[in-house]
Amino acid sequence: MTFQAQAFAIAGLIGLYAGLIRGQNVLSLLSLASLLWIFSEWLLFFIQVRFQLPRLRLARLVNGEADSNRSLWAERSLDVQIQWRESVRFHAATLEVMDVLPENLEVLYSDKGVGSNNSSIDASSLRRVKHLQPSRSWLVSSFHRFVDRTVDEMPNKRSLGTGEWENGWRYQVRVRSAGNVVFSGFRLTFESTHGLFRYEKFEKCEQSFRALPSFVDSGEYRSLTKKSNVIPRHGIHRLLRSGMGSELLELREYMPGDPFKSIAWKVSAKRDQWMIRQYESEVPARVQLIVDGSSTSRVGGFGARLLDQMTFVAASVGRMAINSGDPVGVAVCDERGIRRLPPMSGEKGFQILLRTLSDFSVNPSPPPCALNQRMIDAVWALLSQRFPELLDFKVNQLPFFFFPVFPGSRGRFRLRFLIVGALAEIYGLSTQEQVALIHNDHAFARRIQVLLNASGIPWIAPVVASAESQDREPIGRLSQLAECISSVVGHARDNEVIVVMSDLLNCVSVLEFLLPAVKLAVAKHHRVSFVCPTTTFQRPYPSGAFRFSGTWTADDLLLIAEQSRLQIQAEQLQRELHRCGASLSVSGEKNAIRLILSELDAVKMGRSKSQGALR
Repeated sequence: MTFQAQAFAIAGLIGLYAGLIRGQNVLSLLSLASLLWIFSEWLLFFIQVRFQLPRLRLARLVNGEADSNRSLWAERSLDVQIQWRESVRFHAATLEVMDVLPENLEVLYSDKGVGSNNSSIDASSLRRVKHLQPSRSWLVSSFHRFVDRTVDEMPNKRSLGTGEWENGWRYQVRVRSAGNVVFSGFRLTFESTHGLFRYEKFEKCEQSFRALPSFVDSGEYRSLTKKSNVIPRHGIHRLLRSGMGSELLELREYMPGDPFKSIAWKVSAKRDQWMIRQYESEVPARVQLIVDGSSTSRVGGFGARLLDQMTFVAASVGRMAINSGDPVGVAVCDERGIRRLPPMSGEKGFQILLRTLSDFSVNPSPPPCALNQRMIDAVWALLSQRFPELLDFKVNQLPFFFFPVFPGSRGRFRLRFLIVGALAEIYGLSTQEQVALIHNDHAFARRIQVLLNASGIPWIAPVVASAESQDREPIGRLSQLAECISSVVGHARDNEVIVVMSDLLNCVSVLEFLLPAVKLAVAKHHRVSFVCPTTTFQRPYPSGAFRFSGTWTADDLLLIAEQSRLQIQAEQLQRELHRCGASLSVSGEKNAIRLILSELDAVKMGRSKSQGALR
């Protein structure tokens, strides 16, 4: 019952009571008629909600298919179609259908001309409102069609017939980043004609997809390493083997079984014995990709995280290396530990690489944090959207309590009690566990984090850590990264390219925990390259590079300060890594890809330096 119905009912009861006391029969009859009308509306609304609304069917087609457990691509668009089917005829009412979208999707286009009287699109949902009309006579139907046509001509108003609504509507979304894309279902809001009664329900329609990271093809970025025939210095050899190449590798004596087309006739005539030409064929240079997915790389929205830049570079390098016949291995490390895949080649190996990066992009369970108001607001919005029936006062009843006394404290306690009741119904909690959630802030915050993470909402508490924790976190992260590099070097062969992707710009002061592993890799004759993305998605440059164009705005000054800070940190980091023989690429995705390709070419050519590579 809405506030409007409550006001009508209270007014009818007051009128009926006043009419009976004063003996005013007309007032009593009018009040009684209004109460009977409200009761009849409620009875009709109850019948529709109880017997007719459950027979409503909604289906979702993603790219024309209704099945799930398929793979999607990041940075690509999806065509989503919602199909509507009703097997009964509703009485006059209003039905609002909202398709709940995960945060990993961005709405690009919505076909407003299909299936909606009013439509509103936001970042997380699509709504369609349908005015259900009962069967009418021909004259009344003609009048309503004339009214609907007039409403259509008004700005921002659309109305369609029943047949078009039954076909549903469609919209287009874009996958922001790699990971999981989970469609949870539809939120239904059924309201009576005059707005006296409203019923909210969440209809489950789960579809889960794996979003693979995007990448660029080998034709878009080229290495800048100059091809050279200079003989390498002593101890550095080119990775060559005999094969069917174009360059001559060596001459050797003929052995039974050698093809006659390889005989060097002139040399054989001079030496008076048969000699065989052997041509060189390059040995594939293996690439080892190391991705650091610590908590600092997962901060931000989907598509704007540092991890999204790392997976893009890793997938692009893997695509180019596999196209060149070079095996690619990957090692990922985060709070869940270190996982390593051996080098693979071919299309099957590339698909395994993409699936590994996609699974790694899913945020792990966040560490426990203190309870705050933003966390409570987030879980209340989630419960209101996906579990509205659990917040109904008829189901989730509140007991009478004296304390707290102040209105603000009572409101917060009441809200917490409702959330705990919904959590108890979702997870099947006992009475003791419910009491613990009500009075224990730590247990309540942890349970909220579990619900938000399971619903596809990555929660990271906006808290400022103390100076001691800020010093300890980079040390542990660099120690784990050093352990991952040592593990990769232990399983590697001679002359490989090791690409480390991590957020190191804020860890220059504690870099000594990482340098021993880098020196070990360089001592094993491996090429070590670091890729450090930035939050601005741009290569840092000093403040002197900015040109004055009139009036500085607050955003311009903030960008200048951020770029200056990143430039200083990048110079310090580059200085420390170059002392160990490693190269560095800061942020720019094109520069990072070109740097890795240059290092890969340098390994194949046996050169000590990759000249011309962008840093």
